[in-house]
Amino acid sequence: MQTKLVLVVFLIMISLIFSCKEEENSEFSDSPIIESYLNPGNYFNLKISRQLPFSSNVSYSADDINNLTVQITINNNIHTLQPLGNGKYIDSSLTVSENDYYYLSFKFNSRNVAAYTYVPSKPASVTQSASKIYIQKIDTDDMPSFGDQPDPVEITWSNPDNSYYLIVVENIEATLNPIFDFGDDDPPSNFFRKQPSNASSEEIRSMEFQYFGTHRIIIYHVLPDYASLYDQNSTNSQNLTNPSTSITNGYGIFTGLNSDTLWLEVKEQ
Repeated sequence: MQTKLVLVVFLIMISLIFSCKEEENSEFSDSPIIESYLNPGNYFNLKISRQLPFSSNVSYSADDINNLTVQITINNNIHTLQPLGNGKYIDSSLTVSENDYYYLSFKFNSRNVAAYTYVPSKPASVTQSASKIYIQKIDTDDMPSFGDQPDPVEITWSNPDNSYYLIVVENIEATLNPIFDFGDDDPPSNFFRKQPSNASSEEIRSMEFQYFGTHRIIIYHVLPDYASLYDQNSTNSQNLTNPSTSITNGYGIFTGLNSDTLWLEVKEQ
């Protein structure tokens, strides 16, 4: 459940960025966009789409985005993915596994498109400094007492090889109970994420929480291309004119990730 949530949100971000990407070259090249995040236990799946250039005076290849021969090679075995429509492909007989390498290939616009990745190990030796914190409810007319804020919750994990990790915090309550009075403003999202880093710990401050209740803390072990794409998303869309180093003759992201989950209760003081 938590994996689907973070992937859906991230895919939306990528789709928006790619849709507004401006071609720097005067000649448009019809190259595919690949979107795939491989998480252990899930079926192998990916999405292939086309770029949306600003100019309407461009020519697309005759390739049917929903009828490509897409193959994945793992352990010297070749699997042909089944199209689902809307550029989505899947192999429901192939379950993603930790530490496996995946090689993707298909033909598009008379060119061989290829990509490779592997699934990193699950975060190890994960700990948290607290499983419950108390926060003062803050109304519009009240001045918050910052001196009464609890200590940050420290999340730690083993990282001897300086891999990249990303933390996502999600409130899972069916009815959200806000810590702050948002007044007429739109309420904030029920989740937030930290910047990917190659550290072995991360602090979550009390002021980052928007709601009381049960929170799911997901620690993702991600690859450098995922961390790089996150950095590009946080700056501007022009950075994505450079394709991923793991993809040949295409753009996008083809990467593996793995996760562990902790839980935190945020109580009203």
